[in-house]
Amino acid sequence: MKSIVPKAALPVLLLVLLAAPGCKKGGDAPHPSEPQGGKTAQEPYYYGLIEEYRSVLAGDPHNLAAIIGLGNAFYDAGQWKEAIRYYEQSILIDPSNADVVTDMATCYRNLGMPDRAIADYRKALLIEPTHQNALYNLGVVYGYDNNDYESAVRIWERLLVIAPKHPKADTIRAGIANFRRLLARKAR
Repeated sequence: MKSIVPKAALPVLLLVLLAAPGCKKGGDAPHPSEPQGGKTAQEPYYYGLIEEYRSVLAGDPHNLAAIIGLGNAFYDAGQWKEAIRYYEQSILIDPSNADVVTDMATCYRNLGMPDRAIADYRKALLIEPTHQNALYNLGVVYGYDNNDYESAVRIWERLLVIAPKHPKADTIRAGIANFRRLLARKAR
């Protein structure tokens, strides 16, 4: 589940606040992803974030927060291959980050590689067995990409046990009901 604030913006803000000399929390200077001059932005400023992360990495190429942030900025911009590149780099440093593995899996799904996505969602679930985004997205790939309705139902039922009030619980229940109808038709 992506939040309204791009995930890439949060670590950049933290990095800017920590790195800027004399900068204090709540300063007057707006973050580069915020609209300037009172105008409403049409879309977040991903490319500015990308340049900020690249700048941080130029000075500190092993900065894990910046590597993940850059992957997230590319993810939020829909540049799946670039996001994967940085997610893979971050996994070399910290292979136990289920969020990164899940987002990388979603990139593979968006590139039309559902089997690779499934493998990575499973990796995320080995790291964190109750990872809700991995469970939700694994059900999506099984059900909608691979037409493996039994697996989708099993995964989503597991998710609803873990998170009965999941934000997409109604959608998940409707999907389960639909997949069960499709399975019943197949059985005839």
